[in-house]
Amino acid sequence: MAIHPLALVHPSAQVAADAEVGPFCNIEAGVVVGAGCTIAARVSIKSGVTMGQNNVVEEGAVIGGVPQHLLKLEHLGPVVIGDRNVIRENVTIHRAMHAEGATRIGNECLLMVGSHVAHDCTLSNNVVLTNNVMLAGHVWVGERAYLGGGAAVQQHCRIGRIAMVGGLARVPQDIPPFVTIDGGTGMVVGLNRVGLRRAGLDIAEVQQIKEAYRVLYRSGLSLEQRMTTLATRFPAGPASEFEQFIHDSGRGFARERRMPPSGAIRPLHTEAADTAAPAAQLRAAG
Repeated sequence: MAIHPLALVHPSAQVAADAEVGPFCNIEAGVVVGAGCTIAARVSIKSGVTMGQNNVVEEGAVIGGVPQHLLKLEHLGPVVIGDRNVIRENVTIHRAMHAEGATRIGNECLLMVGSHVAHDCTLSNNVVLTNNVMLAGHVWVGERAYLGGGAAVQQHCRIGRIAMVGGLARVPQDIPPFVTIDGGTGMVVGLNRVGLRRAGLDIAEVQQIKEAYRVLYRSGLSLEQRMTTLATRFPAGPASEFEQFIHDSGRGFARERRMPPSGAIRPLHTEAADTAAPAAQLRAAG
């Protein structure tokens, strides 16, 4: 066990024999740090945190903080972190509000500098939170989702798997799986093609996802009709996740960004423009 002499580790903390703990760290009572973990300088791991194997926690991170809530909370739930995660500088992860709850981080997630995971959040495997992402309480993030810098997710929202959320996006509703969210509008702008390819989905699965996306966003059907169509046409496979995700949504889901008819781009060359052009050129020359 490589614990720096300037680190403060409570006697009841369970730190694996091959874990490394840097200077000025504070590991409180009851913490569990698994094999192969590396804890850099000035990290604070508070009571109630259980960490799996081969995690890397960089300088200044605070894991297991008290939830930011107006209520006085007495019986907090744990933070449970899986294996092979990278938690970068100044990340904050808070405990669950109640003993029966939990804040959970899966396996092989990357939480970049300054990102925040509030109480009772759940991150599935291979999630990426880039710099300064903010998750409010009770947010659920699906496998391989990617959230761009500064994105803010409202409490109780869900981010579907392999979804891509653009930087600075405001997320007040659920984000269906496989889609891309524009950071400026917070609306859907198509499928996350890069994420689908990296996840290893085959051509047939991607084609079905495209067809299901068209039903959900471009069919012109009522929501009830869309749900029925999705359930009938896509009873299994990745495309079936759209219907189940929307069915379970309690906050509604993000709409597609489509250009209104009045916003259509007009042709560059029109008869009026061609007639006016010579006159404008003569005025500029004179």
